[in-house]
Amino acid sequence: MKIFFCLSIAVALPLTQISGCTPIRKEIGPAIVQQSGNLPCFSIENTEKTRAGEANLKAIEVIGEQGNKIWFVELKKSSPFTPDQCIPYGQTTDVYTTKVPAEPLVPGQVYGVAIYAPMERYPYEVHGYTADFCLLKRPGQGILVHQVQFDPKISRWLREVCKTDMPN
Repeated sequence: MKIFFCLSIAVALPLTQISGCTPIRKEIGPAIVQQSGNLPCFSIENTEKTRAGEANLKAIEVIGEQGNKIWFVELKKSSPFTPDQCIPYGQTTDVYTTKVPAEPLVPGQVYGVAIYAPMERYPYEVHGYTADFCLLKRPGQGILVHQVQFDPKISRWLREVCKTDMPN
């Protein structure tokens, strides 16, 4: 009887894995890029679990158009990160270890941000957040931080907005 029980578990367990009983891991969610002075400020999507502080911030990385890291920080100890928190580009504190110091951002170039903030209590939930953004020049008014948006009607990201100067 014990052999039958062990054999049935050995057969049933792999079947649950291929039959759809295992949740699909949603690995990447949207980062949120906001304005903080003339610089971008980074946050995560607003969901029930992120509002409850389930996401644990571990690192933030900003990539330039050529794929080079232009800012990278790691937290010495991960801490809860909620959607109402925002980390300004280039910020340095005792909590962060700067691996790549922040380079100046150039208006008109598209940058990518990746925030690593896994939800350890929920292994099948989002553990990273990404977004593209740029700085737009506003003649006589300074800089506008712009998060690149996806247009579902034409199925593409609207990066060309970043390549034009904004009118007065």
